[in-house]
This record gives sequence, structure tokens and C-alpha cells, in this order.
Amino acid sequence: MELTRDQLELIVLLCLVYVSWGLTDSIQAPFYPIEAEEKGATSTEYGLVFGIIHLAMFLAGPIFGHFMPRLGVKYVFIFGVLGTAFCACFFGFLGYFPTKWSFLGTSYGLRVLEGIAEAGAWSSVLTIIAAVFKDRVTSVYSLTQAAFGFAEILGPSVGGVMYEVGDFIFPFEFSGGLCLVVGLITIWRLPKLVGPAILNSSTSSESSPQSQSSFSSLKEMLSDPWVLLALLGTVFGAVCRGFIETFLESYLALFGLSVSQIGVSFLAMSVPYMLATPLWGWLADTNLLPELISPAGNFLIFCSMLLIGPAGYLHLQPDFLLTEVGLGILGVGTAATLTATFSLAQKHALRAAHCTADEAHSVISGLWTSAFAFGNFLGPTVGGPLVDWLGFTGTTPILQVWAGLMLVTDMIVLCSRACGQAGGQLRSKGGSQRDLYQRLD
Repeated sequence: MELTRDQLELIVLLCLVYVSWGLTDSIQAPFYPIEAEEKGATSTEYGLVFGIIHLAMFLAGPIFGHFMPRLGVKYVFIFGVLGTAFCACFFGFLGYFPTKWSFLGTSYGLRVLEGIAEAGAWSSVLTIIAAVFKDRVTSVYSLTQAAFGFAEILGPSVGGVMYEVGDFIFPFEFSGGLCLVVGLITIWRLPKLVGPAILNSSTSSESSPQSQSSFSSLKEMLSDPWVLLALLGTVFGAVCRGFIETFLESYLALFGLSVSQIGVSFLAMSVPYMLATPLWGWLADTNLLPELISPAGNFLIFCSMLLIGPAGYLHLQPDFLLTEVGLGILGVGTAATLTATFSLAQKHALRAAHCTADEAHSVISGLWTSAFAFGNFLGPTVGGPLVDWLGFTGTTPILQVWAGLMLVTDMIVLCSRACGQAGGQLRSKGGSQRDLYQRLD
């Protein structure tokens, strides 16, 4: 089925929105730790700044997913986009706060507000994608994630250059302004590109059947082991990316690199992630089961942790080239894991919940956003004390062990499926309209 002109325009706009969000998330990576350390902050203290935004997203994601049918997708999207843009702009003024705790305290507050806004924005966009592109959900999702990855490519490198040219304020005003402009254009075009039944699916009654149905669906999904397993995989993939993006800068300082060179070094992970994500998404929607993509991703993550640093137990000297190769493998592996778990979460949610497809999409979009955010919170927040205690190369083997456990779990699932024990679990209960993945049968 060919995409219409309106659908193509919607994809382009959503990708641009994700580019702006990716910049607001990643542009500070090479220079925020420098600014924080100049004010006396430790890696544990400023690591929480990177992680607390995702804690807010984790807590707010299910709430937006639950209330989305009543609030309306359009209004949640408007709140999310504008809130993200304004918080990013205000963040640039933190350089004028002279003391450590005024700097860190305001950082925490703004990141919490930004996290709540991003939870609404991500949940609404995923709901729109699932409702508009019913037969291409994973493919379109992977394109938006590729756009997000592209922004993460530009973010650290552009942020490093902007920091050297315009000090602390310039990168944030640029990323926040871009987010605002792109967001306003998208808000203006959404009513034309997305049907009113999707955008304005709100109801005013607090105890409406729709509200009760979404709450019941939330409980059904959270009690389903297949949905939980997919969300756990999402958490793990996000933990790996969040940890590396936060603490790679301090490790690369061993090689005497400038801020701009450190920013460019982030490309080793972001470019493969950007290129691999659409490929994994296309495979998940056409030829390859997501149950096969997930173990492939976890295996690549396991291998990458041997090289990044490299791992302390290998007793090798820090090597920049090995680290860059490991980052490339990690980018491909996390792309596979996150794409597969998104596909699996959508599929199992439709099977587990006894509600309409649109309600299921709203609820699982909130849950997936929450799982992704929780992983991005754990990576920097738990990683900070571990890096202080074990060092960077002593912490990466912990992620490697986790990857091994996820790989074993994936293989058990595959063996169960091959033996026919999971065959009934993979079938939809509600007919072809409820099953986006009928080809699996």
C-alpha cells in the first residue's frame, strides 16, 4: 500500500520534530560536564541532571497514556512540544548561576519539567504513528528514531563548536528555538494531515467508559509477561545509550581531545544507530521476526562492551580506536534492540488488552515511552556512582553481563516459540484489525 502525500508530509514533519528533540537532549553532552565540574560538581551530581529528565518521563509516560483518550492527542502534543522548547531555552541561562547548588538545583528543576513535557510529546507522536500508519508502524517509528539519531550525531559536535563560539547559552537557545519553530509548524499542519477522530478523541466525563477502558487496558498490559519482557528490553537498550552518552566524555578526556574533538567522537555511535534503525524497522515490518532482531541486538551490545574502554578485565591499555569500533557496534545493537522491543510491545499489547486498537495504541505508547525513559534515567544515575567507584572500564562489564542475560532470555523465547508453546500467545484475539502482525501466523 502506497503512502499518500499527506502521510509523507506527516512523516517528514514528525522526523523534523524528533530532530529538534534530539538536539535538545544531546547538544550539551560535550560541555555540560565541563561547566558543572568548574562549579565543583562531581560526576554523580551532574549525572543526575542527565538522568532526572528521564525519571520524569518514566513517571509521566503512563499517566499521559492513560488519559490520552480523554485529553485528546492534539492538546497533549501541543503541551509537549511547547514545554520542551521553553525548557530548553531557559536552560541556557544556567551559566549565569554562580554557585554549584544554584546551578545544579535549577538544572534539576528544568529537566523535570522538560521530562514531563517530553513524555506527553513522545506518547502523542507514537499514538499518531500507530493510528495513521497501521501497516507500517515499525517502519515509520524507525524513521523517526533515525531522525532522532541524526540529531544525536549533530548534537554533541555542533554543541561543542557552539560552546566554544558562543559560551554556555548559545547551544541551548539554538536547540530550543529550533524546537519551537518546528513544533509550531507541525501543530499548524496536524489538523490537515491527521483525522479529527485521532486528534480530538477526548471526552469530558471523568468516569466515562473510555477512561475506564484505558485503565483496564493498562492493568492488562502490565500483567502480561510478553508485554513486560518487551518493555524490559526497551529499558536495557536505553540504559546502554544513556550511560555511554553521559560518561563517554570523561573517558575520552584521557586521550587529550578538545571539546570539539570529543563531540565528533560521539559520531562513532550515532551514525551507525541512525543508519541501522530504518533497516531494522523495515526488516521487522517485512521479512524478519522481531523475536529474531532482539537477540541479534543484544549479542551486538554484548560484543561492543568488550571493546569500549576496552573492558577492564581484558587488562588492555585504553585504546581510542578500539573504543570507537565498540561504539559503532553498540549503535547498531541498540538500534536493533529498541526497534524490536517497540514492535513486540505493540503486538503483544494488541493481543493482551480487550479494548479498541486506538486505545491500545495510546496506552502502550505511554508505557513504551516510560520504559525508554526509565532506561535513560538508570544509565546516568546509577552509572555515576559506579563510575566513581569502579571507573568507566570497570562499569562496562556490568552492562555486558546484563546483555548476556537478555540474550539468554531471547533464546528461551525463541526455543519456546519453535516448540509451539508460544504459538497461541502470538495470535490475536480480536481478528485481523487488531493484529498488525498477522503475517507472523
